[in-house]
Amino acid sequence: MNSTIETNFLNVKEVSVFLKLSALTVYKYISKKKIKAIHFGGRYLINKSSLNKFIEERKSNKTS
Repeated sequence: MNSTIETNFLNVKEVSVFLKLSALTVYKYISKKKIKAIHFGGRYLINKSSLNKFIEERKSNKTS
């Protein structure tokens, strides 16, 4: 039996690796509410859809 749980959330380290940014930069984006995150169990979790929205907003700002 496979007991893995799929999640729609990423932690700060996973986001920093994905965006090729430092974890400190991700924390700054969270504190400035540029990336929406929830604080749970002493750490921040970022919903994948919120991360996609953040990326799309940055793409449309570049093309404007």
